[in-house]
Amino acid sequence: MKTLIASAAIAASTIAPAYAQVEEPQAIDSAPPVAIYPEETIALPVKLEPLTLKDGTPVKLAVAKEVNSSTHDAGDTFGLTVLEDVRVGDTVVIPSGTPATAEITWRTGKGAFGKSGKLEFAMRSVELDGQSIPVTGSFRQEGEGNTVATGVGVLAIGVFAGFITGKRARLPVGRELMSQVAQPLEFTPDGRLSEAYDSKAAMAAAFANTPLGICKAEAETLTKPKKREKALKKCYKKRME
Repeated sequence: MKTLIASAAIAASTIAPAYAQVEEPQAIDSAPPVAIYPEETIALPVKLEPLTLKDGTPVKLAVAKEVNSSTHDAGDTFGLTVLEDVRVGDTVVIPSGTPATAEITWRTGKGAFGKSGKLEFAMRSVELDGQSIPVTGSFRQEGEGNTVATGVGVLAIGVFAGFITGKRARLPVGRELMSQVAQPLEFTPDGRLSEAYDSKAAMAAAFANTPLGICKAEAETLTKPKKREKALKKCYKKRME
C-alpha cells in the first residue's frame, strides 16, 4: 500500500508542471534611451560694414623737404608727410607717415627795395597704397615769415599775423599745415582703401571745377607741345587759386 501511494505521488509531481501557468515573456525595448539636451544657440557670423571717411575730414601734414621761391617755380610739386593717424571710429585708415603732395600755384622771386618773394600753393593728394587721395587746402607764404591759409575752412597751425619782408619765400622742413579730405572715401572694415576706388577719376573730379583745373584742362587739349606749354604757364601766371 505504501508503495502504491509513493508511486502516485511521484506521478503527480511529474504531471503537475504540465498544468502550471506559463508566463508570457516580457517584450524588451531594444532602442537606446534618448538623451534630452537644452537647445544650442548657433552664433551666426557678423557682417562687417565698410567704413566711410567723410569729406572735410582734417589731415595734418608737415613739409618733408624745404621749399623756397629761389629753387621752386609755379607748377612744381613738393612732398609732405601725414603727421597724425586719420581714423574712422577706432580704425586707422590713413596712418601717420603717409606721403602727401602739394603744388605751387603762383610764385614771385625776391624783389628790389625790400620786397619779399611770394609762394602760393595748394594741397593736392595723400599717396596711400599706390593711390592718390585728393585733399584740399591753399596757403600763401611771403618771405620767411609764417604761412597764411587762403582757403576757406582750412587753417595753418600756429599762424601769426605779419611777414618778414625782403626775403625769399621759404617753407622749412617740418612746417605744419592742415588739409581736408576732398571727397567721401570708402574703406574695408579693416581699414584698407576699397578696391573699387578709382584714383584718376577721383583726382580729376576733385579739381575739375577749380579755375586752375579748368585752365590746365583747356591747355592740355592743344596738340602742339610749345603752345600747350605756353598755355600752361599762363594758367599759373593768372594766380587763380
